[in-house]
Amino acid sequence: MGRYAYSEDDVIDAIFDITDGSLSQHQASEKYGVPQPVLSKRLSDQKSRKEPTHPHQRISTSQEDRFVRWLLRQEPLGYALTHSQLRSCIEALLRQQGDRKPLGKSWTSRFIKRHSKLSTKLGKRQEAARFNGFTPKAVNWYFDIRETKYGWIKPENTVNVDEGGIMAGFGKSSIRNLRVLAG
Repeated sequence: MGRYAYSEDDVIDAIFDITDGSLSQHQASEKYGVPQPVLSKRLSDQKSRKEPTHPHQRISTSQEDRFVRWLLRQEPLGYALTHSQLRSCIEALLRQQGDRKPLGKSWTSRFIKRHSKLSTKLGKRQEAARFNGFTPKAVNWYFDIRETKYGWIKPENTVNVDEGGIMAGFGKSSIRNLRVLAG
């Protein structure tokens, strides 16, 4: 059995595929060229030997990197986290690891500074952004195209999919501009 040539990104990608259920450890090991024991250790939250440890760092560098990659995947899907949601996610992770102390006052801003791929933008509700485009002309245009291009599809063979999903926690009290993380 030869030596594996893999990067930390390969390990992170393999772990993402394992944790979202798309691959088994064995399949991820073969796909990304990462030894299966390495994946097993990382999945049980053991740190990489190469990973630097900082005395005041509460989560590991690899955990932060994985979290940043997950954050960057959420924004194009329309699920960018607010600063308070980011903080809550990390505090939940820390609680799972037995760390009950709250994060510092400026932890979120320092986290964003540490990761240059992250930025903050003013959040805008998707429904409000679409409102101005919903005109009789636009609706007629849609149905004209639908009939000419897709008229052959029977109504019983169509489904309605809401790409916005279900947004829990957005009621009247939270209708305001929120700052969200963006890639």
